[in-house]
Amino acid sequence: MGIISSTVLKLAHIYQNNNQVVDSSSGWQNQFEVFMKGGACKQVFMDFQDCVDNSKKKNETIGQCYPMLHKCMEAHSDYYMPIIAMSKASLKVLDESLVKTFLPSTTVSLNEINEDEDEKFVEFMKGGGCKESYTAWHDDCNFTEEEAEKNKDLVTKCAGLFGKLSKCLDVHSDYYHPILAVKKTTEEHLEKELAAFFAEES
Repeated sequence: MGIISSTVLKLAHIYQNNNQVVDSSSGWQNQFEVFMKGGACKQVFMDFQDCVDNSKKKNETIGQCYPMLHKCMEAHSDYYMPIIAMSKASLKVLDESLVKTFLPSTTVSLNEINEDEDEKFVEFMKGGGCKESYTAWHDDCNFTEEEAEKNKDLVTKCAGLFGKLSKCLDVHSDYYHPILAVKKTTEEHLEKELAAFFAEES
């Protein structure tokens, strides 16, 4: 499978959304930050924030910041399960939206898409101004979760490549607007889920 099914896309997407939450300074966003610091990943979360801030100051992608937080949250999933579950629910929205956008006549789930159907998406991605950054990411980062567990450097590298791709998509938004619309839908879903969760916690 290509970009649609990549673990790295999902990983980077989730934490890019979480980074947007961290940057905000009011309401449930503050509760999110308090929650993240309330578990065993407090220091890792603070390091993650510093990593993001430093990367932004240097005008670098923030992809390398994600894996350390993801690994810690998974290791302490008993506490972080609400956030992990919401992230997974958002991935389902992402998957479904990608299928509807690129394969509207398909009734199968994302995991059941065949190579020919996946190739339609690959052709679209290579058809715009982000061909090089997409190809670098696609060729180097199409691996399984098991492979990711064995090679954390690969995950970090691919998160960085995804960050470059993400910036490129924004620059070429006229062509990639279907992808950006899917991203926005997924972000909105995650933000609603997080807001509802923290409203219940209040």
